[in-house]
Amino acid sequence: MSIDFLMVNSVAFVLLGIACLWLAWQQRKLKQENLTLMTQIESINKDLAGVCSAAVKVDTRITDANAGIAELSEQLMQYQQQEADALPYHNVIQKVRDGASTDQLIKECGLGQEEAALLFKLHGTDES
Repeated sequence: MSIDFLMVNSVAFVLLGIACLWLAWQQRKLKQENLTLMTQIESINKDLAGVCSAAVKVDTRITDANAGIAELSEQLMQYQQQEADALPYHNVIQKVRDGASTDQLIKECGLGQEEAALLFKLHGTDES
């Protein structure tokens, strides 16, 4: 019985030894995978920080561009107003081109008969 007991114990210890070696190998493998994953996480965090920094710069550029566009739009509106003020007959000429009659020009724009006739000769359509 002691020989059987020794045999069973020997087999059990051998199996335990094999199990311990297998567990140690699995632990080493998991440590390596963990290290690889941690390295990837650090790399991704650095990439994300770079993307965030670039996004902030792009946002700043867009804000600056919008401010520039607003300024240019204001300047354009001022220029158009100055241009309209510089050409007092501009609206009247546009009405002639749109087909207004001589009587309409006299009533709406305060022109004299001769002025209205001259504007029609200069800017009127051939159909008139």
